[in-house]
Amino acid sequence: MKKLAVLLLAAALAGCATVNYQPYEGKNNLHEGQGGTKVVIDGVDFWANGAPPRKYTIIGVADGEIGEGMGDTQAIRQAVASEIKKQGGHGAIEMGGSSSFGGIMPVGGLMMALNNKKIRYQVIKYVD
Repeated sequence: MKKLAVLLLAAALAGCATVNYQPYEGKNNLHEGQGGTKVVIDGVDFWANGAPPRKYTIIGVADGEIGEGMGDTQAIRQAVASEIKKQGGHGAIEMGGSSSFGGIMPVGGLMMALNNKKIRYQVIKYVD
């Protein structure tokens, strides 16, 4: 029963991801990658370990953040995908991620760490 309570609390703490989007401006903003791993979430391409093997421009940077727990990366990607669509983008290239300590909460005689997970993406638009 305690394990179930801890899992439910972890899922609840994960909650909804927040996204901070910043537009990008720069010269020579036409890129072409060599490929990498790709996951499609809500019609948006998420690239890791490389970049798309086609021409694209960078239109912004998006930081997604959520409480660390089960499904946290998926929740961040879904929130970022929504923002990418709002900005007219087609995909995202993962730039890196981090976790930070958010405190400790007692749960049924156990102590549970409350951590936050953050992933940063370049928001891209395909041009070919």
